Amino acid sequence: NLSFLDTPAIEGLTPSTDTIVLVTSAQSWIGGHVAQALINAGYSVRAAVSNRSSARADFLRDMGCDLVAVPDLLAEEGWAEAMAGCAGFAHVTSLTPSPFQTDADEMIREAVEGTELAMRFAAEAGTVRRVVLNCDLSSICGTQRETNPDHLWSEADRNEAPETAFSKSKVAGEAKVWELAEKYKDKFSVCTVHSAAVFGALLPGQPVSASMLIIQDIAMGKVMSRMFAICDAGDFAAMHVAGLERPETAGQRYIVTSADQISTLELAEWAAAAGASGVDSAAWAGDAEAQKMAPKKPSIDNRKVLALFGRALVPPARCWRSSG
Repeated sequence: NLSFLDTPAIEGLTPSTDTIVLVTSAQSWIGGHVAQALINAGYSVRAAVSNRSSARADFLRDMGCDLVAVPDLLAEEGWAEAMAGCAGFAHVTSLTPSPFQTDADEMIREAVEGTELAMRFAAEAGTVRRVVLNCDLSSICGTQRETNPDHLWSEADRNEAPETAFSKSKVAGEAKVWELAEKYKDKFSVCTVHSAAVFGALLPGQPVSASMLIIQDIAMGKVMSRMFAICDAGDFAAMHVAGLERPETAGQRYIVTSADQISTLELAEWAAAAGASGVDSAAWAGDAEAQKMAPKKPSIDNRKVLALFGRALVPPARCWRSSG
């Protein structure tokens, strides 16, 4: 039930080095971009990582983040220290890391309990005013096209009949977000960000992970049949900053993706045209599954985020090129 989204907003954040924002999974591909965007905006960033000594977190230290250890996001250790004194909380973490897991009950439990733990500690800190949570298109895209093949998914939609373990966990996780947003509405305002595949340029020293592995695989000659909307890493991070600052984002969902679906075949064609020598064009041409992909264009109604930004999103082809 998303009927309470119009609850009065708690004041947004104003950039200052005295204003601390906690970013979870900051060492991840998208978490690193959120941390960098917040630093560029003028905030102090506290980066929650599983291991402060890990070389995978060095790039965060180099960009100026204060690293704090939260070894297990499903356990209480480290959360109170991480949240202490923070005015904002960007929960970039996905507690259901792979869409290929099949244990739905376990994935749902992790998504729900992880959300409960994070938002409880945000409330108990007593200083957090704004919370932005990274969600997924899986909690939005449901069966609407069974009755209307031309339906464009928007923030008004919900996945009322999730089929995979991954999508079930995402639906349950977001439902818990809004349940707790109502519970804690006197303490902080909540905004959710819904994206799909996120591409862009790696930050200095940042390891390759998540969506960027798709690019790596295609560049190394792998053929795969997938279709998805694309989001630029800079736009994804900008939405998190806006969710912490802008009054109109309180209690709202935002889809941050291209309007069009893009196929991995298109990505391979773009890469080959740009001179990527590892792309196996012959294998793509001979793969029946890849050739019959028909990405929907348009697929998403992203006008809400366009109005918020006052500009267009970075086009998919440019996201792809900057990832190279």
